[in-house]
Amino acid sequence: MPPELFPLVDPTPLVALLRPHLLAALPLYSTLQTPGLPTPLYATFPSFDSAGNPQLEDAQGALWLVLVDLGNQLRFFCSYEAREHLSDDERARGGELVVGALTKYLSEHRNNRDRISIGAIPDLWTSCIARVFSQPFSASQIHYLPLDEVPPPGATSAGGVLPGGIFVTEGREGDVEEILSTSEVPHPPSYLSTRLAHTTVLRQLSSSSSPSASSSPSAPASDEPPSRIVAHCTTHRDGSIGTLHVHPSARQRGLGRLVLLSRAQAMADRSDSHEREF
Repeated sequence: MPPELFPLVDPTPLVALLRPHLLAALPLYSTLQTPGLPTPLYATFPSFDSAGNPQLEDAQGALWLVLVDLGNQLRFFCSYEAREHLSDDERARGGELVVGALTKYLSEHRNNRDRISIGAIPDLWTSCIARVFSQPFSASQIHYLPLDEVPPPGATSAGGVLPGGIFVTEGREGDVEEILSTSEVPHPPSYLSTRLAHTTVLRQLSSSSSPSASSSPSAPASDEPPSRIVAHCTTHRDGSIGTLHVHPSARQRGLGRLVLLSRAQAMADRSDSHEREF
């Protein structure tokens, strides 16, 4: 029997509920804090008790799930994800709840959408979701780069021109349309505009000249030679990959790995300077 899903109006108690479960709950936690984001929220419990805990029929088992609908993607968090060790029975119960809740929601809230992805899937649930929904659209193991693969500072810094006339910049407002045209997920342009500072773009010079050393990485200088985008990578508020694309004419040259490492280095630099990446 599929679990019952209850609509929740106020995300504030959910933020407090998820905070003790960080980092496991980070994708949903950061999503709930996006300013002005009208997101339908559902949970497998109807309300909270006076202490801010979910009101559960089986309080001892403490198994619950929260789901948010972003329009083009579902994100969820199951309480068992925060446990260090799960028995086979607990893993089976958790998987049954995850699959049941997703199936029920998608059957009742399709809303004329021809496709919707299930995003930031933890490793714990990829196999059970894959059995029901085929291959998951996105999974946590492809979202996060191991720290030992981040290049040393300066290895991919903006301003230097690499072989082939490739140089690195942040995203620019003029890049939004092209980036969206290469994304399978229909992100709103307004959202992508807020992520331009968290977008790394590889550009290829149209001439043998190099970009002005005084130019800002986020805006083209008036004397910057013409260039074209050959690869780009955007990260979401939780650090997960939002877009990653290499132009077909520039593939098989390692540019996908380069733009990903460049984005990771930019995130590491922000962390070192005590700036928030989201």
